[in-house]
Amino acid sequence: MAQHAGFSRFVYNYGLSLMRMIDHQEIKGSSSYKIDTIKKLFTNYTKKQPEFAWCNNLSSRVYQNAFRDLKTAFSRYFQGLGEQPVLKSKKDKQSFRVESSNGKVLLEAGKTIKIPTLGTFRLKEAIPFSCVSQTFTISKSADKWFVSFSISADRLPPRIHEVIEPIGIDLGCKTFATLSDGNVIESPRPFKQAKTKVIMLRNTTIKDFLQQTTINN
Repeated sequence: MAQHAGFSRFVYNYGLSLMRMIDHQEIKGSSSYKIDTIKKLFTNYTKKQPEFAWCNNLSSRVYQNAFRDLKTAFSRYFQGLGEQPVLKSKKDKQSFRVESSNGKVLLEAGKTIKIPTLGTFRLKEAIPFSCVSQTFTISKSADKWFVSFSISADRLPPRIHEVIEPIGIDLGCKTFATLSDGNVIESPRPFKQAKTKVIMLRNTTIKDFLQQTTINN
């Protein structure tokens, strides 16, 4: 992980250094075009030099994303959205990004993750459910390495609640409730059945009481 993070930093600084060396008045073109040219130089010449043979032992997706990050930095700078790009240092946060060149990959739920071009790793915290993703960002914080990725999911439509006007409720005997807007809610059948049983039980109790009183007298 540390080697890949250093690889990403090296390539970013490589591209930025050459961008500073270019006479932008003489060489025309956008910053994106110039960075693409520098990337071709790195791929076709620099990586093939003996002193840079170590680059071939690391994921090519790392250096490609480093050039993309450099493009983004210059684009934000020229749009007034960020500061001028500066060289990265070993003291800065260590991070790099890789992605699957064959499209999205399936991530199984559990404590292992297969990161494209890097291999399979054990996780401290399990992935709670199976999902799919394509781009993975690996970073170091407090001497621990973390992986983050976005997953494909359907966006839930917003729920729009209708405005409900307050109403008054009058509970009654003949009907369950009468509303202030004129609506009447009839008593539910179980309530009616229970009410009938209560009346019958009450009448039976009164009848038995009268009979016992007559006998005693």
